[in-house]
Amino acid sequence: MNNTPSKKVSRITAAVLTVAFLGFIFVAFFSMVIGNREDLAHSVRMTPELKKSLPAHPSRLDRLSARINGFTSGIAGIMWHKDELGYINSAFQYGLGKKVINTGSQNMITLNDGHLYDLSNYKSLTENALEIAALRNTTLAGIPFLFTYEHPTLYDASLLPAGYEVLDHSAEMADEAVAVLRGQGIDVLDSRDVLPHCGLEMNDLLMYTDQHWSTLAAITMARAIAGRLNDMTGAGLDLSRVDLENLNTLVHEKLFMGKYGQRVGPGIIDPDDIVEYWPKYATHVSRHTKRTKSLDDAEGEWREVMTRFDKLEPDPGKTWNTSAYMDYGLVESFDIFTNEAAPDFTILLLKDSYSSPIGRYLALMARHVVCVDLRQEVDPLETWVAEYHPDAVVMSYSLQMLRDDEYAFE
Repeated sequence: MNNTPSKKVSRITAAVLTVAFLGFIFVAFFSMVIGNREDLAHSVRMTPELKKSLPAHPSRLDRLSARINGFTSGIAGIMWHKDELGYINSAFQYGLGKKVINTGSQNMITLNDGHLYDLSNYKSLTENALEIAALRNTTLAGIPFLFTYEHPTLYDASLLPAGYEVLDHSAEMADEAVAVLRGQGIDVLDSRDVLPHCGLEMNDLLMYTDQHWSTLAAITMARAIAGRLNDMTGAGLDLSRVDLENLNTLVHEKLFMGKYGQRVGPGIIDPDDIVEYWPKYATHVSRHTKRTKSLDDAEGEWREVMTRFDKLEPDPGKTWNTSAYMDYGLVESFDIFTNEAAPDFTILLLKDSYSSPIGRYLALMARHVVCVDLRQEVDPLETWVAEYHPDAVVMSYSLQMLRDDEYAFE
């Protein structure tokens, strides 16, 4: 039987669909460019942010490459239906039966308990750990110093699907950094020694859709830090101030879709619950904060001063948001907390996004807590030490901080 006509129809249909698809792509692309031409123009300007990516003595090729990278990032930021296309990409990979899905530069896996998790490639952390030790021995010499290591989602290697253990090196890198620090005589509080043994469920301490801890984990670590400082200095900090029986709770169900969850969408995983915790007892605290370029001051009852209630509202048209984890701070340049009812003890907390909430709960136990993010545009560490004369310095950093090639500890 001659089926030439049907083949010809198939070829014509395929050609029409191809042309239509390519036409759609070009129309979508030019619509994005025209509708966001000012943002894209800004992305290729030699801004201070773009200059940071250049070598010390950049060539014309270096500058051209930086502008191209800026344009690429700009296009990615305004891509038409970016979130929905990302969901489709992830669903397609899951549909193929993949355990590990590629989401740009990351390989993400679903752990056996349902948590999403980025696999960590190995990078030596010895040099960064030695830089921390050097900082302790120079700028911070003579001040009681505690390093708190914040491990991400994977606290039990058996939670990785069988056969994928060899692809994740988070524990190996953590062991290396902690061993170097302790070998330099630094007191280290490792979250892997605290959270799994605190008597609480790990599912309540970790996020399903994000690499960060829950607020409950931050409270648990704040209590452990205060206890270690008592041992190191005799500070007399009252740990019962953050005991759960002394805290009110309010659950915001399925409110937060974290970084991991945003890649796959609510059709694949539910947003995380966000829980508020605040004292049942009377409090009066003050806060002085720098957020990016602006300063913010507040004074009064702890919950009103410390909670960012604007972050607890769903995004327009949704039942969840992508910022609820910021309800107790995230990337503020600095926070200065004062609690006159607490023992006269000053903690300088060198923080990252994991430890921002920790500082707020330490402020229930110590009179002065000064939280500084050295990645931001802030005064040098020497200035903070000279101005506040801390009784102890706590450097509380995550694996992501220790791995960051661009981050200079000094």
